[in-house]
Amino acid sequence: MPYFLSPWLLWFLAGVVIMLAELAVPGFVIIFFGVGCWAAALAAMLFPDAFTAQIAVFMVVSLVSLLCLRKAAVRIFVGRSEDAPEEDTGNVPLGARVMVEQDILPGREGRVRFRGTLWSAIAEEPIVAGTEAEIVGVDKANRSCLRLKSVSSN
Repeated sequence: MPYFLSPWLLWFLAGVVIMLAELAVPGFVIIFFGVGCWAAALAAMLFPDAFTAQIAVFMVVSLVSLLCLRKAAVRIFVGRSEDAPEEDTGNVPLGARVMVEQDILPGREGRVRFRGTLWSAIAEEPIVAGTEAEIVGVDKANRSCLRLKSVSSN
């Protein structure tokens, strides 16, 4: 077999590609499959004709590293904020402006137009229809309900 097609080199390059793909995919998960590829590359160097063993090494090392190292790696590489934990708003941008379509009264839901569709919304102050409001969060009980404040009350 030509040198450039040797199994260990293919495993190694697959590991490099997978680890680089981690930069584009959120979640810090697929990097451990790259580690599994590198372990399989080592197995391929030691046992070049044992393809089944290489696959087994890849699967075992990927799974064990994922289960044992992910939490520690996330703590090290992602880090933690020392400020108060931020609210999880999904893909709703805080500070975005919306148009109020239906009056919003404290304790009652109204309707706003956001991204071309109608959304439920709540506010701690009355906001009348036809005015702009600012998104300050997402309701914890109903993730499809926006929390707003009046733009004039800044």
